[in-house]
Amino acid sequence: MPITITKIESQKKKKHRYSLFYEDKFIIGISEESLLEFDLYPGKELSKDVLSQIEQKENYIAIREQAWRFLSRRMHSIKELSDKLKTKGYKKALINKIILELQDKNYLNDDAFTRQMVTDEMNLKKSGPLLIKNKLLKKGVEHALVSSVIEELYDENIQYQNCYYLANKKISSLKDYKERSKWAKLGNYLIQKGFSWDMCNQVISEMEIL
Repeated sequence: MPITITKIESQKKKKHRYSLFYEDKFIIGISEESLLEFDLYPGKELSKDVLSQIEQKENYIAIREQAWRFLSRRMHSIKELSDKLKTKGYKKALINKIILELQDKNYLNDDAFTRQMVTDEMNLKKSGPLLIKNKLLKKGVEHALVSSVIEELYDENIQYQNCYYLANKKISSLKDYKERSKWAKLGNYLIQKGFSWDMCNQVISEMEIL
C-alpha cells in the first residue's frame, strides 16, 4: 500500500538534506539530488518500489560521498579506494559502480596515481626504486605499470644522487663504529631504503667512511 508524503523538512545539521514524513512519522532522510530526481513533494504517493529505489539511490550517494572524502585527502589507487570502501560495510556492487564512475570521469586513475607517488617518494623522501615499487604493489597497482613508470621517471643518475644523500646523512650517526661495521650498517640502511646492492656498493665505495 503506497504512503503519501505529508511534509518535507530541511535537516538542521546537514545542508542539502531533507526529511520526509507521513503524517507525523519519519519516512526517510534524503539528499537534494534524490529530492529532484524523484520529484518529491508533499502530497505525492510513494509505492514500496519507489521507496526502495530512493533507498538504493541514497546508499549510492553515501558511498560516493565517502569516496570523495578519501580522494579529497590524497590520490588513491583503484584497489586502495575499493578496499577502504569495503571496510565501511558498503555493498560490493555499489562500490564497483562508484569506482567505474570515478574512473570514467578520470578522478581515479592508476597511471596518474603511480606517477604522483613515484615523484613524491623520489623527490621528497629520497626513497629507492625497490621500496617505491613495493609500496605501489601493496596498493594494488599492476606490476607492469609500476615497473614502467619507475623506469621512465627514476633514472640511475637520480638514484645515485638520492642514495648518496641518504648515505651522507646517515654516516654521521655511525662515527663510533669500526670501518667494516660502518660499511655493513650503511649498506643495510640503504637497502632498506629501496636501493639495489650494486647502487649501495657504488655509493659507499666513494664515501669517506673512516
